[in-house]
Amino acid sequence: MPVSLSSSIEMIDTLQFGLPCIGAAYHIHGKRHALIDTGTSHAATRIRERLGSHAPDFIFLTHVHPDHAGASAMLAEAYPEAVIGVHERGVRHLVDPVRINASVRASTGPLADLYGEMLPAPLERIAVLTGGECFDLGKGIVIEVIDVPGHAPHHLCFFERSHRALFCGNALGIQRGEIRVPATVPPSFDSEQSLATIKRLAEYQPEYLYLSHFGEVRDAATYIDQYDLLLRAWVERIRDLRSNLADEEVVHKILSAPRFCRLKEKLRLELAMCVRGVLDYLDREAC
Repeated sequence: MPVSLSSSIEMIDTLQFGLPCIGAAYHIHGKRHALIDTGTSHAATRIRERLGSHAPDFIFLTHVHPDHAGASAMLAEAYPEAVIGVHERGVRHLVDPVRINASVRASTGPLADLYGEMLPAPLERIAVLTGGECFDLGKGIVIEVIDVPGHAPHHLCFFERSHRALFCGNALGIQRGEIRVPATVPPSFDSEQSLATIKRLAEYQPEYLYLSHFGEVRDAATYIDQYDLLLRAWVERIRDLRSNLADEEVVHKILSAPRFCRLKEKLRLELAMCVRGVLDYLDREAC
């Protein structure tokens, strides 16, 4: 069953990588229903089971990475009335995911099969979003779209006004229990844009955060402040290490930190991607 977080918000664990508490989609409902993110292609059946008779009117995607949008085409087929909302810069990847699938294969290595293959979504079913749009679900539930580049140039967050709830995708990082990690995966992480996004999201003064990786945060202001500091320290740590070490030595050094040693191997591979995303950013910064 979905986890009920309020009278109108439910969390669906997508069982990313076959593990609990790694990836989440969110079901929001007033008179109409919306799904925020879909998980990987492997999550499509699970999402349908958890939604039950509640067919979504909207499928909103924070971005088109396959752990967030992988099941979107399958769900569009299952729910023929649903509109898929995606950033204008993500549309081409959603309707023709060849480059996304190839990028995942190149960057995720042993995890590639767990991310699955994205299928093409129908262009005529897509609502092109740029930020600032509002969707009224009824019963006082209004979702505002926020353009938030940094993790990816086509990243969106969704703010539900009545609960002051921010559905933040990867804009505010990854939480694995007590372990927090910046979401800095290749190929498009941008530190300056990410920091500007954090500042902008704080201005919304959310009371609740809903992380795609993973779960509800109730002290939103403190979390946002801490994430700003964490991201700055993360990038500078990798920058400092790189001044004396080769890239893969930097990855090994970060993963050897005591706080990361107890992570499952799949999550350590994901963490390595976050390190490599910063290394890629530093390359671009130096050009």
